[in-house]
Amino acid sequence: MTEIFHKHDLPDHLFNIPDLDFHEDLFVNRLSSPWFRVGAWTLRSQCNDRGVESVISRQSIMLSPGDFSEVYDKLGSVGNVLRDLGTPGGSIRSEGGQKEYSYAPFHQFDLSSVSCEPLVFVRRLNSKYELFINPDFDLFFELEEKTSGCGIWWDPKRGSEVLRRRTIDNDNLQIVEVQTGYLVKYLRERQLSLVVGHYRHLHLFDPSPETIKAFVQEDKDLVQGSPAEGTKAIFQNWGLNRDGLGRSLLQRRLHLWFEIKPTQINVDNPWADEPPFDPYEFTLPTRSGPVAPARWKNFQWVEGREFKGISCDFMDRIYFKQEVLSKYEGASGFCVRDDGSVSCRDYWGLVRSTSRLGNELLSTAIGDFAEGVPFDEWPHWKQQAIEPPSPETLKLLREEQSIPEAVNSLVEQLNAMNASFAEFADVMGVEISTPLWDGSLESLAGRQLKWVYPTVSDDDELLKRATLMSTLVIDGLVPKSLRKLLQTWGKNLHQNDQQESLGSRKLVERVMLIAVMTEEFQPDSAEIPELVKQAESQTISTVDPELQAELKEAFKKTRDVFAPLAFLYDLRTHGGLAHSPNIGKVATAMVELGLPERSWHRLDYLRLLRLVVGSIRQISAHLVTAAESESRR
Repeated sequence: MTEIFHKHDLPDHLFNIPDLDFHEDLFVNRLSSPWFRVGAWTLRSQCNDRGVESVISRQSIMLSPGDFSEVYDKLGSVGNVLRDLGTPGGSIRSEGGQKEYSYAPFHQFDLSSVSCEPLVFVRRLNSKYELFINPDFDLFFELEEKTSGCGIWWDPKRGSEVLRRRTIDNDNLQIVEVQTGYLVKYLRERQLSLVVGHYRHLHLFDPSPETIKAFVQEDKDLVQGSPAEGTKAIFQNWGLNRDGLGRSLLQRRLHLWFEIKPTQINVDNPWADEPPFDPYEFTLPTRSGPVAPARWKNFQWVEGREFKGISCDFMDRIYFKQEVLSKYEGASGFCVRDDGSVSCRDYWGLVRSTSRLGNELLSTAIGDFAEGVPFDEWPHWKQQAIEPPSPETLKLLREEQSIPEAVNSLVEQLNAMNASFAEFADVMGVEISTPLWDGSLESLAGRQLKWVYPTVSDDDELLKRATLMSTLVIDGLVPKSLRKLLQTWGKNLHQNDQQESLGSRKLVERVMLIAVMTEEFQPDSAEIPELVKQAESQTISTVDPELQAELKEAFKKTRDVFAPLAFLYDLRTHGGLAHSPNIGKVATAMVELGLPERSWHRLDYLRLLRLVVGSIRQISAHLVTAAESESRR
């Protein structure tokens, strides 16, 4: 029996008043959810907007299978039975004139004549109460708390959360939950049953006359359940009463006990990780046909059983959609490399023969998959497995530049721009202590730009990637270095007409404009400020019309080269992650770059990357040419 109680097993009058209804405590499957609540504690008594006060307490103990029947008659009020749970202390017993002292550590608890062990219990800490978790649980699974005091313990071998203590219901109910699969395994390894003591009371203040009339209190202390079913529920229906403030209330209390028995253990290999599927039936498609990768897996084989499908070579290739990697990108403890290999710290890894095929598929050897990926992950990979593509398809896939390669190319060009900027500054006699671009591929933006671009993504995905690109490129620029170089030509050249310091966008544009004018006009340094002013001016100039035309052409060249970077700047205003997107302006800017107005896909993202790379490459080239021109003077 998995459900604690069935509604038809209990009197109807227990559920005729919705505000005094315990159905959510009673009519649930014991282990059907991914997370099982092993502890709960209401921090403050308070009423909701319907005038109902709900107070919950849940603690868990472990005892030998079969002992639930032994203690069944002693299971009464949860608060009374578990009052000393988890409390260490000593006692003295006198017998025959002799006194004997004994000490009981926190992990020993006697319930009548049965020895129990707490799993989760309420501990008083100074003036506060806190749910305490038996440390044997996280020691057994070698769990780690993600950050000290955060209340989340995870399994670093699998990269999954296992145990968490948190508060819910407007920060008023502290709970402890454990991933159900881990709880089942722990009980199996301990060969102990889990017994949950759950208390809840519901107080309905200022009930209406109709509600008072509907309340049935003929069973003031109703007991339901049986040892065979592993359940016991005590309903206290105490009817109309008054609290200490004189307020009238209807009250109903539930003391619920239920047992979860351990599954049978494999005594021949008790510590083996049982796969969540039949490894003899699990197959992946190869060019030869379906093959069971478990034939290369180290696990306890069953004599006489045969693997489904056919046999093949250890190095035969299997293929997956690259979306299989999305589960691990950004997940704690996991590393996804540029070639598509994935690992979980030093616990497991698919690294030896793994490679990306463009941005569609991932390929690896079936034997390496079997040896490198744990059983728990196999169902996830099977969901993304595909039939081996044709040689022609493989050739086409490989022709597309992978996203990690494109992002690496972007950073390579940014580093090249650093070198070109440093060369130009050196020629001008300026010492630059900080590079022009000081970003990193290991930054959050750098790493996320490389993530798999799902084929089903909508336009928001490109906007998100472009904003991350803006963060990587633009936030990495160092205005201080730009201002220092500009001040060699004029002390106010790093400012606008209102004597306000320019931001990195205008600073880069102005340095590049000077580089273009240096290579084309070879002016004296003293002329630079006036030429910059004339080139950027929108008013009619007094200088020679022919020179003015050349200056305007140089400025236009600068703006054209800078256009992809200008788009990244403007994106923060028109479509950034923190703003309401102005899709119209974003679409216009996209069209100006030669990209579609709507319905953007991965290819558009790659084109945008190439445009930005090209822009930075041209900036570098102009800086190098200007440095060479200046050095020849």
